[in-house]
Amino acid sequence: MSATAPARSAAAAPFAAPPVDSLSGRSRLAGWAVVVGAAVTVASLVAWSVFDPGGVNWGAASFGLVAAVAAVGVALYGLRAVPAQEIAIVASIAALATAGRVLFASVPSFKPVTFIVLVGGIGFGPSAGFMIGATTALVSNFFFGQGPWTPWQMVAWGAVGVVGGLLGRNDRRPGRWELALVGGALALAFSWFVTLWTFIAFTAHTWAALVALYALGIAFDAAHVAATVLCALGLGPQAVRIVARFRRRTRVTLLDAKETTCNQDAH
Repeated sequence: MSATAPARSAAAAPFAAPPVDSLSGRSRLAGWAVVVGAAVTVASLVAWSVFDPGGVNWGAASFGLVAAVAAVGVALYGLRAVPAQEIAIVASIAALATAGRVLFASVPSFKPVTFIVLVGGIGFGPSAGFMIGATTALVSNFFFGQGPWTPWQMVAWGAVGVVGGLLGRNDRRPGRWELALVGGALALAFSWFVTLWTFIAFTAHTWAALVALYALGIAFDAAHVAATVLCALGLGPQAVRIVARFRRRTRVTLLDAKETTCNQDAH
C-alpha cells in the first residue's frame, strides 16, 4: 500500500453512497401493516359476500376492495429504497398529468392523462408507473371532487403505469403505433373499469344495466381514446426519449464504501 493511500481513503469516504436498504424499521413496519390490513379487508369482504350475499352493501364492499388495492400499491412502492431523484421525477410527471387533466377540464374526457402516465411507466418501471397514476388521480380530484370513485381511478391509472413499465422493461422503447394502440386500449379499459363503480353502487346488477351504462358513455370513452391516441401519434416517441434521458441522468448506482476504498487503495 502506498504512503498516500490513507489520504485517498479519507477523501473518498464522504462520497461513499449509503446502503441500498435505507428504510428505517418503523417505515418497513408501517408499509407491511398497510399490506396486511388490506389483505384482511379483502378477506373479510370476500367472506361477507359468501356467507351473507343478501346483506352485502356492494357499493361499500367494492369501495373497500379497490381502496385496499390502491393502498397496497402505494405501500409496496414505499417499501423500496427509492432514490430521491426518482421520487422527484415521479412527482413531476404526476404533476404534469394533473395539470393536463385540469387544463382540459372544459372538454369532457378529452385529456392527455392516460398518455402521460403510460410514458412515465415506460420510463421508470411498473412500481413508479403505479405511483404516477395513483397520485395523479388523487391530487387532480382535489379539483374535480373526491368521492368513492377516487380509489377506482387511482387503481385504473395506476394499472396504466404498470402496463407502461412492463412495456418499457429492459430499456425498451415502443414505437409510435405501438404506443397509440396500447394507449387507446388502456384508455378504453380505464373508462370501462371506472364505470363499474356506478354499476355496482347505483344500478340493478343485471347485464342489461351494465350494457346500458357502457352505451351511455360511448361518446366520453371515444373522446378519451382519441386524446390518448392523438398524443401517442404526435408526441409518443419524443416523450419516451425525454423520460428515458431523465432516467439515465438521475439513475444512481450505489457502491459499497469499503469496496470503493479498497479499489482506490489498490491503485
